[in-house]
Amino acid sequence: MKVALFPNYERQGTQELLSKIVQILASLNIDCYTEESKTEQGKDLYEYCDVIITIGGDGTLIKHAKEAAKYGKHCIGVNTGNLGFLANVDKDTIELLEKLKTGDYLTESRMMLEVTATKNGKVLYSGMALNDAVVSSERVARIADIKLGVSGDEIAYRADGVIVSTPTGSTAYSMSAGGPIIDPAVRCLTVTPVCSHSLTARPMILSESTEIDIAVQNTSRTTAILSVDGQRCAEVDFDTTVSLKKSDFVARFINLTGSTIYKTVSKKF
Repeated sequence: MKVALFPNYERQGTQELLSKIVQILASLNIDCYTEESKTEQGKDLYEYCDVIITIGGDGTLIKHAKEAAKYGKHCIGVNTGNLGFLANVDKDTIELLEKLKTGDYLTESRMMLEVTATKNGKVLYSGMALNDAVVSSERVARIADIKLGVSGDEIAYRADGVIVSTPTGSTAYSMSAGGPIIDPAVRCLTVTPVCSHSLTARPMILSESTEIDIAVQNTSRTTAILSVDGQRCAEVDFDTTVSLKKSDFVARFINLTGSTIYKTVSKKF
């Protein structure tokens, strides 16, 4: 087995955990590679290795899981951050990595979103979201007039923004905005308005086959932005359309702890 290690050195304790992980894997005769390593024929680490291990927070895991998905590879997150909802192995449970040798673990697949922002036929952004895509007003306390095109129908919101999330992202920003918690095994999309200026605007759960277009009407009054998995990706004005649909790729994870979504929610929240 070959394992690629992606540490986030900005996180305190990462170097110490990285050294311990290398020792554990070496004792199991598992080959380790980092971004500084040379692979056969110069292959990409995501393609060359069998398993991807990140050392950092959930953001680090999400970043690399999306790349690993392109090659159908599984990921494990070792948490050095605060919450560690997806990256659920930490310094106290690091010995669980020994299960990689025995195969005593569960595997999980998580749906993702394909996100595209276009303006006058030009692509401003194209990528995948594991958690969510958010279109929101950039300025605090500035309401945006947001229109969603959903399967030929139109839904209008006057709100600070709107979140389109996967079941994995249902425990992230969407939950904070009042959205439901959804089992990651369910295949669906959730639309959650953020601070809507309406008593009737509520989160909606849509079929996984639903395609969504988002447009912002009043960009002369406020600047709107598209954020994908917490990263700012593009400005959204009245000529911009943000399109979302289920991605052809799925993120794959190795569950070493055996925790279910219900245990994780209870423990973390």
